[in-house]
Amino acid sequence: MGVTLRYTVLRLGLFFLSLVALRLLGASGWLMVGGAAVVSVLLSLVLLRRQREQMAVALQQRIDGRIAAQQSGTARKSAFRKGLDADDDAEDRDRY
Repeated sequence: MGVTLRYTVLRLGLFFLSLVALRLLGASGWLMVGGAAVVSVLLSLVLLRRQREQMAVALQQRIDGRIAAQQSGTARKSAFRKGLDADDDAEDRDRY
């Protein structure tokens, strides 16, 4: 399991545990959902620090790899990027 997926699953788990705990304490509706969101954020700041740092490192490595590929000219263009380039070329042809 990737670090981003693991972090996301753990965050959702904390949210649902907080939701259940607040329900058992008698909260309901938006108060329960909002309270669970606040509690789960605070818990994740303390309990998921290591996973958050691992995810940040993994994302930074991915970004660095993409930047290096772009600078070396070996980056693959996405279909969206190819469409943008084709559109730019068409505008340039129409303009001159």
